[in-house]
Amino acid sequence: MEEEQLWFAMRDQHRGLSSQYMYEHLAAQGFETYTPTVKKSKLVKGHAVIVEKPYIRDLFFIHGTLSQVKAIMTPYCHFQFRYRTGVSPATPIVVPKKEMDDFIRVNQNSDSPEFISPDSIPAGVRNRKIRVVGGPLDGVQGMLKTVRGSKFKTLYVELPGIMAISAVSQFDYIQFED
Repeated sequence: MEEEQLWFAMRDQHRGLSSQYMYEHLAAQGFETYTPTVKKSKLVKGHAVIVEKPYIRDLFFIHGTLSQVKAIMTPYCHFQFRYRTGVSPATPIVVPKKEMDDFIRVNQNSDSPEFISPDSIPAGVRNRKIRVVGGPLDGVQGMLKTVRGSKFKTLYVELPGIMAISAVSQFDYIQFED
């Protein structure tokens, strides 16, 4: 029986002295990795340069089977699984593929995404499930917040139990889901 490819939430244990993040090192080895990033201004030789930095320094995601991830953890002991709290036995946090793909697309296609805790999503928004139709976010599923009189809408995409992303955008079409 073949194992399923999953997105695992990981903790990077490199501290500030490391010149390379663990997700960058694993990506160079051929693994599919992702970390939520934000754009920040940095001074390089007296000039302001925009660079992408991880939003949470020790959080990254890796795509693979459980046995593949465990096999690479032995030689590279600088990262570990993030585990669900309050569950016995301890199980690694796994993010469904569709939710991870939507989260990545919102982060990459938004000018100013905001990362928030899942508890910060307004209660009235949780019941407004939508699917974006058309544009760079075509097919993304999430929750919609609208403000009366504004042409901009806020899209929330959640990684359950980890974090959520909100992006303000002007969508061509949306489809409400049940």
